[in-house]
Amino acid sequence: MRRPLPVVGDLLAFQSDRLRFVTSMHRDQGDVARFRLGPFPVWQLAHPDLVRQVLVTDAAGFRKGMVLQRARVVLGDGLLTAEGDVHRHHRDLVQPAFHSRRIAGYASVMIDRASGVSSSWPAREPLDVHAATVRMTLETAGTTLLGTSVDVGAVEGALADLLSAYKLAFLPFSERLQGLPVGPMRRLQRGRRQLHGLVDSVVVERATSGHDGGDLLSALVLGIERLSDEELRDEATTLLLAGHETTANTLAFALHLLAVHPSVQASVQDEVDAVGVPGPSDVDRLPLCRAVVSEALRLYPPSWMMGRQALVEHPVGDHLIEPGDLVVLPQWVVHHDPRWWPQPFSFDPSRWLDGGGAAGRDRPRWAFFPFGAGLRRCIGESFAWTEAVLGLATVVRRWRLRPVPGRPLRLDPLITLRPRGGLWLIPEPR
Repeated sequence: MRRPLPVVGDLLAFQSDRLRFVTSMHRDQGDVARFRLGPFPVWQLAHPDLVRQVLVTDAAGFRKGMVLQRARVVLGDGLLTAEGDVHRHHRDLVQPAFHSRRIAGYASVMIDRASGVSSSWPAREPLDVHAATVRMTLETAGTTLLGTSVDVGAVEGALADLLSAYKLAFLPFSERLQGLPVGPMRRLQRGRRQLHGLVDSVVVERATSGHDGGDLLSALVLGIERLSDEELRDEATTLLLAGHETTANTLAFALHLLAVHPSVQASVQDEVDAVGVPGPSDVDRLPLCRAVVSEALRLYPPSWMMGRQALVEHPVGDHLIEPGDLVVLPQWVVHHDPRWWPQPFSFDPSRWLDGGGAAGRDRPRWAFFPFGAGLRRCIGESFAWTEAVLGLATVVRRWRLRPVPGRPLRLDPLITLRPRGGLWLIPEPR
């Protein structure tokens, strides 16, 4: 029987195996589970109707969870972390950059980067596909969102430093630890300096030159309503990180799934071959590719658990969530719930074909929420879908992928769900 410890509560059990912990909470307590992480009472809500309440109908009664509150030390008041009027205002400014017409223009860059990176892969040699998809998506984000090439190694190094501090988010008095120059805090400060230095130089160059490259940063710097330098840095840093990280993970997981399911991979290759060289307008002609991406998002959701903090009392059945309590909405649990997903751990892209989408087969709407929901739904969702589908098609047109013996997929659920130690596949020329 689970026995929370003094002071830390269930934090040690949670940190030792996060995916198993949230799964066991659902198994033992059901759709409404309660535990404690350090000083914070936590409610785990794992039913689609409860997801809708927190993220859509009663969203005004919650703010971002503890992890993203702590992330403000790096992201400031970017879209991921801002609240209230600041979030609404910045979202209105950024939204035009993600209009469907703009994304269609970005698509050619997505294809070019996917082709350029994958064309250099060594044939028949083990390859860390996750590192490759990170390079693809970072180069795309740099060009389309910031209008510049980025130092992939520097950004990934900074991101690794930031992720290293994730485990401290729920510690008592963790906000007081952020200024200490020791261990993870030192790496957090180093990552922040690297990212801010990179972004600041781009912002200064754009403001000085006045050049409009058709990218998001140009629109923010040269727009009618000028953001402050600090606001520009916050948004640019947020978009650079969020604009590549989850898509890189999704694309890597999708390629892994094809490698371990060769019959599906063959069907995807047939679909891509019928289209020919993928172009910006071909996303709708690749339904099986999109279905594979959907299954990757379901099986390995990059946002594996969303957090909120209650601002007001919130009744849930016979329970009452108090102001200050944390609420977690675990995509990992909901996306693998057999009530909504028959054989939930099986890879089955047909779930998403012929009208079987997220709400198919009488499935609740919010049984699938990889991009969140409501007013805070990911602003780059269409961008991510386009890049993942076109990237997948570009890779499988050139390569047949197979697993590396002795290198199984291992998961690392930090702020996002990543492959631990890389994701290794062998590319064979077609």
